[in-house]
Amino acid sequence: MARPADILVVDDSTASSNKLTEILEAQGYLVSVVTSAEEAIQRFNSNKFDVVISELMLPGMSGLNMMKIIKERSPETEVIIVSSNASSFNTVKALRQGAFDFIVKPIDDESVLYNVVEKVLEKQESGRIRQLHVNELTEKNKGLNESLAMMKIVNQICVLLTSTFDIANILQKLTETATEHLQATRGYLLLLDKSGSNLNVKVCTGIDIQSTANFKLAPGLGISGRAVSSGKPIIIADTSDEIFLAGIKEEDPEGVMLASPSILSVPLLVNGRVAGALTISGGCNGKPFTDDHLEFLSMLSRYASIAVENAGVVHKLKKQQ
Repeated sequence: MARPADILVVDDSTASSNKLTEILEAQGYLVSVVTSAEEAIQRFNSNKFDVVISELMLPGMSGLNMMKIIKERSPETEVIIVSSNASSFNTVKALRQGAFDFIVKPIDDESVLYNVVEKVLEKQESGRIRQLHVNELTEKNKGLNESLAMMKIVNQICVLLTSTFDIANILQKLTETATEHLQATRGYLLLLDKSGSNLNVKVCTGIDIQSTANFKLAPGLGISGRAVSSGKPIIIADTSDEIFLAGIKEEDPEGVMLASPSILSVPLLVNGRVAGALTISGGCNGKPFTDDHLEFLSMLSRYASIAVENAGVVHKLKKQQ
């Protein structure tokens, strides 16, 4: 084990408990001693023991009744009965009621006790490893289910984006659906002007449209501008992070565009060139965005890029006709 086993000895005989303590401590175990079942149960209120080694016959409550209460409180704790009252009836009854083993006093061969305790600890360690694997598989299944759900949403939005050849409508649907499905507070899509020197708000949601009328952001500045200049998505898990404070201030000096506690910004590519950026803020239902949310937004941006390119092709064909 990674730590010494914590063992509770329950025996009203000082000579017997001293002997058990001597044997167990020689193997490096941590040993506590109590003289009654009632005291043992009380100790379980403040401490959790790996193993309980108990006399069968105790003053007051019996060792078997104590074992029942302990197993109810801590099912993984194993109880070893050590008693001189070793009739076949007592032995069978103890084992049927959940004792790990029954050892007869006096213990002439110390290895008998060592072996039983080691078997208990091996069983518990195997159980911990098995539970760890179960937890890992549960988390993996949870992640797969979340990924599957995300892909279904992405496909639904993709169908929505490709249902029209109107570019303005595509960009509006992209911004609104992304903000809605991420359970975010605010979202907006910026596009480069004809000169490529400034980003302007094309679509927004959760933001007063009047506050975006004079908005201009140069590529490389702010959060969205950095996503445009680098061509790479950006995630800000915590808007109070000093690394990003200057960029947030550059983009939103009045505090009306970007909401705390978290921000996502992904570039929008058209025909292989960065045409703008989609920025969502406020976190997912008020909690920080994750890398999965960033991947979700990036996929939507890629689908939107294809939809915009297809709309452009259709527009050119119509114009030629």
